[in-house]
Amino acid sequence: MRRFLLVSVVLLISGCAAIPTMGPVMDAGPNTVGSQTDSEFLPTGPAEGATQREILDGFISAGSAPQNNFRIARSFLTDAAALSWNPAAETMVRGVYDSVTVVTATEMMYSTGIVSMVDSAGVLTSIAPAQTRQWSFGFSQVRGEWRLSAVPDLTVISESTFSSAYGEYTAFFVNHDRTALVPDVRVFPRQADPISSVVRAVITGPSSYLPNASTSFPRDSELVNVLVDPEKGSAVVDVSEIVRRSSIADQQLMLSQLTASLGEFTDGTAITMSVNQAILTIPPSPGFEPNLQVDNRPLILRDSSFGYARDSKIESPPSNAPSILKLKPTSVSVDASTGAAAISSPTGVYRVTDQIEQVSTEVSSVEPQIGGADSVWWVETHLPDLISVFAGEREFLVDGPWPGTAQIVGMEVSRDDSRVAIALNDRGRGYVLVGAITADDAGMPTAVSAYRQLSVSADSIVDLAWVDLTHVAVLGDRGGVIHAEVATVGGGSRLIGQPQNPSRISGGNNGVAGLVVISGTGQLWKPRGGSWESTGISADLLATQR
Repeated sequence: MRRFLLVSVVLLISGCAAIPTMGPVMDAGPNTVGSQTDSEFLPTGPAEGATQREILDGFISAGSAPQNNFRIARSFLTDAAALSWNPAAETMVRGVYDSVTVVTATEMMYSTGIVSMVDSAGVLTSIAPAQTRQWSFGFSQVRGEWRLSAVPDLTVISESTFSSAYGEYTAFFVNHDRTALVPDVRVFPRQADPISSVVRAVITGPSSYLPNASTSFPRDSELVNVLVDPEKGSAVVDVSEIVRRSSIADQQLMLSQLTASLGEFTDGTAITMSVNQAILTIPPSPGFEPNLQVDNRPLILRDSSFGYARDSKIESPPSNAPSILKLKPTSVSVDASTGAAAISSPTGVYRVTDQIEQVSTEVSSVEPQIGGADSVWWVETHLPDLISVFAGEREFLVDGPWPGTAQIVGMEVSRDDSRVAIALNDRGRGYVLVGAITADDAGMPTAVSAYRQLSVSADSIVDLAWVDLTHVAVLGDRGGVIHAEVATVGGGSRLIGQPQNPSRISGGNNGVAGLVVISGTGQLWKPRGGSWESTGISADLLATQR
């Protein structure tokens, strides 16, 4: 017999923080990438005769249990407060220390350092350095027992509990010209219906960090419920009547968004939409591939040969390999879809397609990167805090919310051409930002905006690379030791070992397993388990594939 699970609708939350100009980058700590768990957090309710402090501590602790609309946390409140309290307005992730101050006989002030926050839409914002916040809590007696009668609309949760109780989920939206899907990572409680939270995010629209993306669902659309068949891996998303009146093209895009967004919950082949529980007949569409692929083989230069490495051999050279070799490149970035390459050489920066075009006579201080519409991104040595972009026949400069003392040490455009990851070092600290790329109708980039900082932990950054559309790999130096870590765009990070003497990193397919590092001696290394192993391949140069 088929079993159906009726998934209820739940909301969550987000916030904003400026790029810090002083203090260390936030330690990634326990916020790990992809550590999903089904364990439940069920703290106890109020004990008989509990003091005010015990009631407050119990209420704060119960924020880790979102089941049944935070039923346990509400048991610490008066009936009126339990009805009005909105725990999803903000989720505050605190550090190790907190304190309580008695204000009056019926009021206490709770203070703690906040390292990150999640808004009602599930958008996470890291706060570095941590900021001290405080809130007032009021008490009343109910049948001789203390209960909270005045509470702020938020939940406070420790870092360690947050990393276990909350998960990272990806909602997909359409880009500016509706030709590709753009990912937006959200953070929701694992035990509080993340499926409906993801669908609601898709319907509502992207976060402010993706100003050039949008949802295909019409304004005022609502999620009614989601029916999931666990045995078949299928899902039926029941939505409001306004969706039925949308064009077939829009409905196809809606279904593409849902299919990509629910991929981790289903097999990705049986997502349907319904209105009033009547299935909508939506003809097949070309669809979008959210996981853009490149060649699995490392692209290298060795002994005046340029091509893909298989074991110790170089094979399948790109058609423009002779032109690339002619420039005596010191770095190469290749667009797998067009074959265009951005080249750094002793004589400047070049774009190589079926012809060679010099875009700068100066040597770039970072490895130039190829971007959307065969644009070239690089950094002039005399402007170390600005990015130069050559798109079509136009050149423009990219600035950001970093201080003028910062130096850009690496960057890479995402494979969907919607974002650019930027590594900066500034006065003994390193950090990584991801900015949204604005493009014109021809797909040419015109500006970068809506930056967000990733949770990486380093005194300085050596290099970075996109792992996939939602993760960035970083080589960082901390305490004189270079480590590798992976940060989620909109989530946490985790360490992935210490490659031997790494000088740069390049992404591939299959997530972390597709990463390749080249050492200072020219040896290629790949991650294996919690360590890195030699591939047996040597190279003079490891190219970027995107």
